[in-house]
Amino acid sequence: MPRWRTCGCSRSSARRSYQSTWRAWTAAEATRINPDGDVELPDDVVRTFTVVPCTVCGGVLKPDVVFFGENVPKSRVERCYSLIDDANAVLVLGSSLTVMSGFRFVRYAAKAGTPVLIINQGLTRGDPYAAFRVDLPLGQALGELVRKASGPSHA
Repeated sequence: MPRWRTCGCSRSSARRSYQSTWRAWTAAEATRINPDGDVELPDDVVRTFTVVPCTVCGGVLKPDVVFFGENVPKSRVERCYSLIDDANAVLVLGSSLTVMSGFRFVRYAAKAGTPVLIINQGLTRGDPYAAFRVDLPLGQALGELVRKASGPSHA
């Protein structure tokens, strides 16, 4: 479930608690709502845009994700290491592993002897650690995997 975190008080809440406010605003102001959820807004609306504030501290809300340049919370990193400790393999899908926050888990798994499998178009930073690698666009690779796993079709 998508969550939002307040930059001020670090309160976390479900996105749906703010969704009605955004939906009403975008429905009234948007000239177009794109398939990815982005909206196209007239210039006068953009100039007067204000962010929906946290209902507790009035701080700025942001998706509860780690943006580029931010640190991954220590508890989340520890949870990932624990999952790798219990895993039979680590599968990397569609990532160059350029950012340390993902790459460190590949190195950790390889050092522990847990096989790393990578599906990505082009080289990745984790290639030297991979036990198996598929160099294809992710959609194509996963589509082929599903077709093979489904077996012969019966027409």
